[in-house]
Amino acid sequence: MKKILITGSAGFIGYNLAKNLIQNKEAKVLGVDSLNNAYDNNLKKLRLKDLDSSENFRFKNLDLSNQDSYKEIEGEKIDIVVHLAARAGVRQSFRDPKKYILDNTVSTANLAEYVKKEEIKKFLIASTSSVYGDSGESAMKENHDEKYPPPSVYATSKISGELMAKTILDGTGTCIQIPRFFTVYGPFGRPDMSILRFIHWIYSDTEILLYGDGHQKRSFTYIDDVIKGLKTLFLTEESGIFNIGSDKTVSLNKVISIIESELNKKSKIDYQPRAFKDVDVVIPNLDRMNQLNWKPTTSIEIGVSETIKWYLKYVNEMKDIKFKFEYEK
Repeated sequence: MKKILITGSAGFIGYNLAKNLIQNKEAKVLGVDSLNNAYDNNLKKLRLKDLDSSENFRFKNLDLSNQDSYKEIEGEKIDIVVHLAARAGVRQSFRDPKKYILDNTVSTANLAEYVKKEEIKKFLIASTSSVYGDSGESAMKENHDEKYPPPSVYATSKISGELMAKTILDGTGTCIQIPRFFTVYGPFGRPDMSILRFIHWIYSDTEILLYGDGHQKRSFTYIDDVIKGLKTLFLTEESGIFNIGSDKTVSLNKVISIIESELNKKSKIDYQPRAFKDVDVVIPNLDRMNQLNWKPTTSIEIGVSETIKWYLKYVNEMKDIKFKFEYEK
């Protein structure tokens, strides 16, 4: 059984990947997370509580930007490192650039040093569709359509970490794969992301904070499709960047309409000025992942429905989760 190190294991994608691997008895997972306050820690603890019940999961609370932290995971004989730990968010990155540099750039460089020292053969580094900026109607292709300079502090911090890792590991034989995610949503999602926020606000009869007119579109990608994409990369030795996202875009207004229909409730919307650096649309070119026989299969209607089912199961726990940042109050 392979041993996989998942950073950000208390995060949205990290939790779901760890859960999938241990449920299917496909790997032993060593989870690492700093449990920082980028968003409500109660949700991170809820995810960890679910994972801790498995004998094939171990957790360490580590700050990857601190080089001393790596002493705690030396000699673990890791087969694959999946680096999902990051501080996400375009708007927030302009408010506190230093934290983004530490959590995204410095941490990734430190982790690359660890991979090199431990002679780990495969290193996955999560990337973001934010590096493409606004795509218009064109599908964004890896190594071709990235914006330079990057369109946000967040995008810059992520690309910088990727470049550092490539430089540090050059000539080592480590296979570096960079899955680039497009607006992931689903059960145990982030409370600062639109779909889970909208579900919570509509269910609880709270005004939705909507930045702009709601016509902006996203390639909303259901978490199960993302996990299948990551596991597809485990099976290939191809290196490089791989877009993992839906090739069907949906407007925020459409998402709100689907949630209203599922919950049989009408939303109340508080229209706010368009968020700084918010894009109209971003669409992935999926040729590379299609060649590996992966494609997204979950429609927005099914994905939202499954997310609502999960939310209603955990509705009491959701009462303790903060769905707004301090600056939004």
